[in-house]
Amino acid sequence: MEGADQWVSDYEAAKQTANETLQLIQERNLKYPEGGPEASRITATSRRKLGTLGSLLDALRSSLEAPQYAGLTENERNRRRDLVASLRMRREQMLASLKREQPRAARDTLLGGGPGSGSSGSMATAGRETDATAERSSQGLLQMQQQVMQQQDRDLESLERTVVGTKHIALQINEEADLHNRLLDDLDEEVDGTRSRLAAAQRRLKLVMRRGGSCKTQLLLFLTLVVLLVVVIVGFKIAIHL
Repeated sequence: MEGADQWVSDYEAAKQTANETLQLIQERNLKYPEGGPEASRITATSRRKLGTLGSLLDALRSSLEAPQYAGLTENERNRRRDLVASLRMRREQMLASLKREQPRAARDTLLGGGPGSGSSGSMATAGRETDATAERSSQGLLQMQQQVMQQQDRDLESLERTVVGTKHIALQINEEADLHNRLLDDLDEEVDGTRSRLAAAQRRLKLVMRRGGSCKTQLLLFLTLVVLLVVVIVGFKIAIHL
């Protein structure tokens, strides 16, 4: 379906906007931990992209109710609603990260430390380098963080597919239950109709039996009268001959 393909294209564009915005926020936090004009410029750009993303998500959500998508199954429609909701949640998280104060020790924070993390004992080891990070520049750490985020996104997408699949199975079970209920209702109606027809047949049979009994009585009376008439005639003839 052409309309359905257009929806998928629009969704991919919205997802790309979300990924670009996330990269901008990560770049700001790593390259400009102390703030400054460049950090402010990146923040403003990120806010504009998030505004555009919000408009795209609203359009994606409302377009699912448009007539050109009437051919979608309910399961597919629900799956697309879930995709939009997941992307909207990512947008809200990025908006929240922009509102928070920029980290002053981005490298330590990236490595698992930073101010306010853990107890006083754990703060002594905050930001400790490892063999995997010691020789990396800020750009290298940014790439590492992006790889970790991408892996987390893949894990979340896998979890989302599992949840959506379970939801669709539940919907199918519900549809099967509704179908069985309708079949049982139809069976009840058929039983009621058969019971009504049987009662009507019984009433007609009783009426025929009553009518049949009345005819037999009338026939018996008629035969009795005929016999009496024959007896009278025979007796009269005998009396004449005598």
